Amino acid sequence: MSLLLAPPRAVVLASGSAGNTLLLEAGAIRLLVDAGMSVDAIDRTLGDLGVGASTISAILLTHEHDDHARGAGPLSRAFGIPVMANGATLAAAGASLAGATVTPFDTGRPFDVGPFEVTAFPVSHDAEEPVGFAFRVGTYRIAVATDLGNADEGLDPYFAGADLVILESNYDLRLLNVSAYPWFLKNRILGPKGHLSNDDAARALARTAAGRTRTICLVHLSEVNNLAALARDTALAAIAERGGPVNQVMAVPPNGRTGSIMLG
Repeated sequence: MSLLLAPPRAVVLASGSAGNTLLLEAGAIRLLVDAGMSVDAIDRTLGDLGVGASTISAILLTHEHDDHARGAGPLSRAFGIPVMANGATLAAAGASLAGATVTPFDTGRPFDVGPFEVTAFPVSHDAEEPVGFAFRVGTYRIAVATDLGNADEGLDPYFAGADLVILESNYDLRLLNVSAYPWFLKNRILGPKGHLSNDDAARALARTAAGRTRTICLVHLSEVNNLAALARDTALAAIAERGGPVNQVMAVPPNGRTGSIMLG
């Protein structure tokens, strides 16, 4: 692993049902975790940060759903950026990655991209082989898990050791129950391969609250069934009950983005 000269940064470029994309940067290496926007939208959003789309080193896919993978193939074809995913996700993405540069990885087996050591870990969602990611870069640790129906104790080691946790907090149960969503959609969201509620996300964060101080970013909030302040306050209350320290808890508004999150 190459020497890290400066702390890494993370920027949530998009978060929500309209698309999900995360930028991780360490030195000259820039990774996109998912590319759920059009190439033009990704290029514009990166441009706001002074980053050219052509400087992206790799695109890592959590799963093949359109709001996470829409721009991966076009971005790869336009700029020659490798798309990295497990074999099942690459197969499920199918024609959308035709002509793209693809690099498969094995879930659970660490691999390197520049200074980043990356481990994909399995999560529960209604995709072929969905994953979250644990990143190690220098002394820093980042855990990313979006689109998951539950966050059981198997995820605790990734969250507990992280300086930054980026975790889905999709819905408030009370708001979902009274929403106009049809019951088949509510049942999908509530199912073990659906999405994570504020309460479930908060419990997972509270379980791992002891130990190092960390920053938490709650993502993939529903624009119908959640509020950013509600997601944030639910997590804060659960963490405080366990006596856990945090640097910062933020919730990205539905279909919103963040500024730079600097580690260190």
